[in-house]
Amino acid sequence: MWGPEFLIPISLFAAIAWIVHVIVEGYRRRQQMRMAAEFHGKLLERIGSTQEFGEFLNTPGGARFLESLTIERESGPHVRILRAVQSGLVLLALGVGLFLFAGSRSLPEPAGDSVRLFGTVATCIGVGLLLSASASYGLSRRMGLIDGEIDSRPHSAHSA
Repeated sequence: MWGPEFLIPISLFAAIAWIVHVIVEGYRRRQQMRMAAEFHGKLLERIGSTQEFGEFLNTPGGARFLESLTIERESGPHVRILRAVQSGLVLLALGVGLFLFAGSRSLPEPAGDSVRLFGTVATCIGVGLLLSASASYGLSRRMGLIDGEIDSRPHSAHSA
C-alpha cells in the first residue's frame, strides 16, 4: 500500500499544485503592475509642468508615489533571508516528520526506504536553506545592508 503507486500520485499532485500556484501568482503580479502603471501614467498626465511635479514630490503623497514606483517593494535582503528561514524550517519539519512517520509504522521495505529517502532530501535542503540564510544574514550585517551602517573596521579585527 505504501509503495510507488502511493507516492507517485502524491508527488504529481504536489508538482501540479506548485505549477498552478506559480502561474496564478505571476498573473496576479502582472495585473497589479499593470494597474499601478496605468494609475501612475494618469497621475503624471494631470501634472502640467516640472514645477508642479516638484511641488507634488515634496508632499507626503508625492513621497508615497515615489515609493510605489519601485517594482519590488520586498526586495531587501531581510525579506529574502526571512523567506529562506521560513522555507528551511518547513522543509526541516517535513523531513523530521517523514522520519518519525517511517519509524512509527511497520512499512514494507520499499515504502520505508522511499519515505526515508524523501525525509533525507527534505531535511538536507531545509538545513542547507537555514545555513544559507544564516550566512546571508551575517554577510548582510557586515556589509551594512541590514542595519544601514557599513562596517568600517579592518578585516583583521573580525578574525579575533
